[in-house]
Amino acid sequence: MNKSNFNWLSVRQLSLLETMLAFALPSVIAFIGFRLLLPVLIDHGVPVIAGWPMVASGMLFLFVLAAIYLLKKEANSTGISFAARACLGKISGKEWFIYLVILMAGLLITMLLQKASIYLSKISLFQVPDYYPFFLNPQIDPAKAGMNQLSPGFPVQGEYWLIGLMGLTLILNILTEELYFRAWLLPKMSSLKQVSWILNGVLFAFYHTFQLWLLPQILPMSLIMAFVVYKSRSIWPAFAIHMIVNSLNVMGLISIVAS
Repeated sequence: MNKSNFNWLSVRQLSLLETMLAFALPSVIAFIGFRLLLPVLIDHGVPVIAGWPMVASGMLFLFVLAAIYLLKKEANSTGISFAARACLGKISGKEWFIYLVILMAGLLITMLLQKASIYLSKISLFQVPDYYPFFLNPQIDPAKAGMNQLSPGFPVQGEYWLIGLMGLTLILNILTEELYFRAWLLPKMSSLKQVSWILNGVLFAFYHTFQLWLLPQILPMSLIMAFVVYKSRSIWPAFAIHMIVNSLNVMGLISIVAS
């Protein structure tokens, strides 16, 4: 096999149970980190706006290492390059345009469904914990909220180290989601054919058990990103849109810190 080519069916396909476990394990780890470890840090005086990225970065770093290990191991066993197994193949300019349009449409749908997330977050079972940062609470509008809502008890003006911490967290988040959930897992589900990207998108959405109030927004984008990777056989378009969205989030934080 050419080292630059990757036939998705050439790797061992996961059973339905194995697929469920592959999504469930990081979900359980994330739930423990955000719902058990994070509140302990907050109770010990760590600011909410810093505690969340600290916990997230630690877990995501381990997820990225695991993804790289799994991808490299499978690349070696199938005789292809790491880049090929990681679904980092090049796509044409026409494909870039088509897939970015699809992804941008997904972002528009996500924005339109914000009210659904706000409604869900008001239900007791799905309420946002008070130890979660403002950017995960759809009820808080950063443009209108005061500093007490954005960062309770910890004024962030001039705290530029938060930008670096958040930037690191968002980069690790992109690498985890694209390398593990889509580059590694999706090809190993390809025996399911068209069902593979649908199942991948749904399970990825429910991986976010630690923030289910955002499910109305997460689910459609999860499905669209899985579809794009499935059709393009590349994570580059999904990676690019992820970078754009996360860059906007960092810019929003910069405006708050620099205000």
